[in-house]
Amino acid sequence: MSYWTHEYLLKTYGGPMVQAEYIRDMAKPFFTPRVFSGFNLFLNKSQLIPDAVDLIARESRSKRAFIVTDEYARRFAPQVQSPYEKRHGFRFDMWAKAQPDAPIDSVRDCAAQISRFGPDLIFALGGGSAMDTAKAAWLLYEHPGVNVESLSPLVPLNLRNKAKFVAIPTTSGTGSEVSGVAVISFPDGVKLPVAGALPEMVPDYALLDPTFTLGMPPELTAGTGGDALAHAIDGFMAPKSDELNQAIALKSIEMIFDWLPRAYADGSDIMARMKMQQAAMMAGIPLANGGSGMSHALGHTVGGLFHIHHGMMVLLFIPYELQVYARVTERHLKLCDMLGVRDPASDEKSLFNLIDRIRDLMKSLNMPIGLKDAGVALRDLEKNMDFMLDQAPTDPAFYFAWYDLNRDQLKDIFLAAHEGGMLDMNSDAWR
Repeated sequence: MSYWTHEYLLKTYGGPMVQAEYIRDMAKPFFTPRVFSGFNLFLNKSQLIPDAVDLIARESRSKRAFIVTDEYARRFAPQVQSPYEKRHGFRFDMWAKAQPDAPIDSVRDCAAQISRFGPDLIFALGGGSAMDTAKAAWLLYEHPGVNVESLSPLVPLNLRNKAKFVAIPTTSGTGSEVSGVAVISFPDGVKLPVAGALPEMVPDYALLDPTFTLGMPPELTAGTGGDALAHAIDGFMAPKSDELNQAIALKSIEMIFDWLPRAYADGSDIMARMKMQQAAMMAGIPLANGGSGMSHALGHTVGGLFHIHHGMMVLLFIPYELQVYARVTERHLKLCDMLGVRDPASDEKSLFNLIDRIRDLMKSLNMPIGLKDAGVALRDLEKNMDFMLDQAPTDPAFYFAWYDLNRDQLKDIFLAAHEGGMLDMNSDAWR
């Protein structure tokens, strides 16, 4: 299948155009939804002043709303529906079949049901896959004939002619509630970001109720929290990231190191859940506005191929990203300062202290350090190596990296990542 990421001009000039300083400095857009965070977002009685329910209800003339969710998160749907039904007379329909990694067939099925109901307000309720499914289905609802796989990111999407979009996360990691991208998976193992020339897929509203994340199992808490940390580090390190995005990313990283171990240890710790939900949302902002990076390109490739949790994969590749980026930037030293691991006598030692600090957190959360720990056999990695070496450079996350990598360098990273060892930056591959 041919994807937009394989198009020659985008592959050849997309990265340089995105990173060109004169283009970046011509305009620095900063897109976020209207965010509400707290315990009183779904009240059945009106308040003295308009609240989130009133503001969102004003977006709908037909008072017809559609919920996209999954089998787990559908339990929260009545709580979402109730205030809109009781206070504003809404009618709802729901599709609760979102699958991990948002398969394209699932997206099309969802879009068909949305079209049959005809809402002018879409609620995405769930984790990143549910929100990605909802965004892509929203696109197909607005434009039924579009080919998602070949839709160029240079083309405006022209959304909101039929519906507005509200995101309600039930996990704390993906940041999809503030991003303008949907990541869709295809039968051949490709995970494809879908977006337009403008970040039109940024939700109109993001509603963060920490009670929706209570009771998340430890493994999911770790995976989604790892995703948030990778987003924050990527968003901080990306060349396109400016001071505003870097400031948000730094605070998010600090919060994740403080609160993720508590959320992992106790699924009922409401303060830890609230702080992690806020940190995950914050981490999504610099990622959405500044871009991702090498860790996401490699994580998408391996995670999509071997069906491993996205957050675990992208965080696993963060140490390699930091090693590679350290050849051309000292920005990571600011992370060292913030986390208290800076060695004043050695920048190289500081780098490895930072990597150790990240990996210590990963180990405390029982997250894999190497691909073999994630269940990937070396023979399977080698069997699929040519596919990975072809696929990884086409991932648009590489557009936001500091520089391109050749096949030998990519192979070196994949093999080092299997064992969890670090790169030898003095080897032939890196000279």
